[in-house]
Amino acid sequence: MTLLLTHDDVQAAVVMNDAIAAMENAFSEEAEGAILLPQRINIKAGKGWLRIGPVVMEKSGWMGFKAMNLTPGQGVRYQVHLYAIETGALEAVMDAQYLTTLRTGATSAVATRRLARHEPSLVAVLGSGSEARAQLEAMVATGFVRSARIFSPTVVNRRRLAQEFRMKGIDAIDVDSAEEAVKDADLVVAAVKSSQTVLYGRWLRPGMHVNSVGTARRDQREIDPETFERSKCIVVDTKEGVLGEAGDAVAARDAICDEKVHNLADLVGGKVAGRTSDTDITLFKSVGTGIQDIALASVVYQRALEKGLGRDLGAFPYLKPQ
Repeated sequence: MTLLLTHDDVQAAVVMNDAIAAMENAFSEEAEGAILLPQRINIKAGKGWLRIGPVVMEKSGWMGFKAMNLTPGQGVRYQVHLYAIETGALEAVMDAQYLTTLRTGATSAVATRRLARHEPSLVAVLGSGSEARAQLEAMVATGFVRSARIFSPTVVNRRRLAQEFRMKGIDAIDVDSAEEAVKDADLVVAAVKSSQTVLYGRWLRPGMHVNSVGTARRDQREIDPETFERSKCIVVDTKEGVLGEAGDAVAARDAICDEKVHNLADLVGGKVAGRTSDTDITLFKSVGTGIQDIALASVVYQRALEKGLGRDLGAFPYLKPQ
């Protein structure tokens, strides 16, 4: 049996707390050395690109890959293929747009638990799309939000997002500039796909924590070199990915002190320290990894079975006997 899960099926299967628990387990497994994660493949395709990220999670028993492709004028498509290691069976093929958004927010929650000061605070949100929504949702789920200020250059979108969270009981307002959003904030979540810098290091005050998740390509910028330079501790989901693929990290390479940069798995596994003082400025930078995709996909699959979601493709693909 191979289960086919659509975008709607995935949305119905899991919530943010499921994703946060899945990311905690995934990074713990990575810290134990039980995961095989090669560098993902990026291939030019016409005027767009194809990206494939495989992973094997030996301890939890799952393997698979996410494929995503961008076609200019069309958009981006995401899918995950999830296999059981023991049998080699393809257990599920699922749409991965919502999965990607959810696991990105959840991964930020895992990092924020270890890097931010442990108190509800004013959160600045830069961006108003699905990624920004998930970032704020993850901060709410982990108890970091006292109030929120949201900036996006698209007024109607930022107002809609603020209204959405007010309806959930969060004191959220939209503001007219990124600097206004960041002023007096204790925590910043940035999820902006832009070729121009959105967050400047000169705005940061002692004790702040920043999550930056909007740049996964070399032509994108979200934070400036001063943000990297002023951060006492920089945590990434993958050094190879962030330092090789995120445009703002590539541009700031001369400002990044290598001994300040740590993988999130090492932080979760207790191999490195995070925040050491209430005055530290800390930064989490993410481009995503196959670990996050397959870890959450396995939970989506299990919840879908419990809820009767998806369509059975039968014996797919064909098993060639040995």
